[in-house]
Amino acid sequence: MRSIFIVLDTVRRDYLEAHDNPWVKTPSLTRLAKNGVTFDNHWVGSLPCMPARREFMTGRYNFIYRGWGPIEPFDDTLPTELRKRNVFCHLLTDHYHYLELGGDNYHTFFNTWDFFRGQEHDPWVSLVDAVAMPEHLGYLRQQNWHNRILQQKEEDFSGPRTAMAAVEWLEANQKADNWFLQVEIFDPHEPFYCTEKYRKMYGDTWKGPLFDWPSYDIVKESPEAVDHIRKCYAGLLTMTDHWVGRILDKLEELGLWDDTLIVFTTDHGTMLAEHNYWEKVYMPLYNEIARIPLIMKLPGNEKAGTRVTALTQTIDVMPTFLDFHGCPLPPHVHGKSLRPTLTGEGVRQDGILGYFGMAMNITDGRHVYFRNPVHEDAGPLHAYTSMPMVKLGWYPREVYSKIEMGRYFGHTYNMPLYKIPVKGRMPQHLPEEGSHMGRHQLYDVVKDPQQLSPIHDPELERRFTGRMIEHLKACEAPPEQFTRLGIEP
Repeated sequence: MRSIFIVLDTVRRDYLEAHDNPWVKTPSLTRLAKNGVTFDNHWVGSLPCMPARREFMTGRYNFIYRGWGPIEPFDDTLPTELRKRNVFCHLLTDHYHYLELGGDNYHTFFNTWDFFRGQEHDPWVSLVDAVAMPEHLGYLRQQNWHNRILQQKEEDFSGPRTAMAAVEWLEANQKADNWFLQVEIFDPHEPFYCTEKYRKMYGDTWKGPLFDWPSYDIVKESPEAVDHIRKCYAGLLTMTDHWVGRILDKLEELGLWDDTLIVFTTDHGTMLAEHNYWEKVYMPLYNEIARIPLIMKLPGNEKAGTRVTALTQTIDVMPTFLDFHGCPLPPHVHGKSLRPTLTGEGVRQDGILGYFGMAMNITDGRHVYFRNPVHEDAGPLHAYTSMPMVKLGWYPREVYSKIEMGRYFGHTYNMPLYKIPVKGRMPQHLPEEGSHMGRHQLYDVVKDPQQLSPIHDPELERRFTGRMIEHLKACEAPPEQFTRLGIEP
């Protein structure tokens, strides 16, 4: 059994031809969909980057217990479980958060791994003296500007180098069996930096200052600037799609295409001025971020060109790979293998999703309910971890005296955890909206996919609140998660 897991970062489902986008060119992913199964109701679980990857690795919700952080010593991971059955696991990535403090241990569970430098703020190009930066809108830092010096030609970008490493790995291992290859390309994550060829493809005529990285904020730029960013994103997505196609070409050339399981997905989407927001993390969890693509090309090209309408989530990826490789599930997985959905069965009634310390969200695939914290500080809240790290570092030393320790959950194999007091956050609101505190939102995403008009349905809201309680209990959620949301366990 051979399998490939292709993860692109920040892919907008509605920008794919496979989901009826009429203007963005993604022929490689369309080719995968025509030969595979497209999941039309696939949703995130925990966000952003590393919380989603912990779900890829463990099949468990992350945002109930902590935010961005490392793999925990008690985690049962996908490569670990595969290797127990002698499945060789290799990781190729330019996702530089794996190599930062706070993103520890993800890559070390693979038999082998390789990393390609240059994305975003990756501390790669080393220049003592700052380089003059151009006039620009939005967000730009010296390190990213330095990294671009070595990424002028398309084949020099870290994404294409990652894809070509996958091509070379397939060539070297073409006669082998019983392997799992994870190929992660950070694009089309911001900055939406691609070569001129791809911007021209979309008729981008922007003449203003450099602008390919919007600030994580409410949109203040002109309609022309918004149009430019959308075309930059489309260009970077098309460029990345091209290099994914090189991997698919090599599989066909080597005669591996028919018998290999290929799974493509992303961690989350992004806002490109919808609802007057840029990017992610701070606004309510709208469809542009939360509803994401998933395509599976099955061995033997079984079910080619079909679609699945059953509700699925990020946590279902890990158990699906284990199922196809004939590996038993470890005991504490929240996700479900997606194999039953291929014959028309559902695997879940609904699913919860969110950022740690913000709103609790739930969807049944038809409706989405945002339940916001009811207290001004979005608390009370604690992070539970055996490794007291956050993104890019440790918790502040002034927090140490407030940390408690104990055995709080059954899934940690009796390992004691740090219970760390942290601050929650309200979703940021537009000035005309007022505070989101305690103001819950319910949408029918079939009738209103752009979520322009919340609906009022107290009975449905009560049902979703009851289901949240059931999910939280099943996850052994700490009691403060109920308190901060104003619900009784």
